Amino acid sequence: FVKHSKIKRKQWYQRRVRGLKVLRDFVGPIQQRVFEGYKFHGSAYLSFVVKYHEAGQRKLVPHHAHSTFTTNTALNRQNIDYEGGGSYFIRQKCLVRDVDIGWTLMHPGKLTHYHEGKEIT
Repeated sequence: FVKHSKIKRKQWYQRRVRGLKVLRDFVGPIQQRVFEGYKFHGSAYLSFVVKYHEAGQRKLVPHHAHSTFTTNTALNRQNIDYEGGGSYFIRQKCLVRDVDIGWTLMHPGKLTHYHEGKEIT
């Protein structure tokens, strides 16, 4: 169990380091152009992946992200791997879906972009 635990921690740490490198090297420079006046300092306090699946999590209830900004990256193909879905920004009345794999949506967190993950079918 101890060896397994050490391996899991090492894998988690390596993924976190790679994720922070992506944030610093790619997301940070884009964020500085999009959200002028805010400087990303290269750290993330809450990083997670939500995988939508018919047998598992099918949607995400309306919420404010607890972040200054949030990124959503498409990992599946709409209308091939699933139907429906998308990020819906309630106040803005804007639905974003049919995003190509690897493309990222960036939006403000905390206050202005109350949103939900629409249900997949």
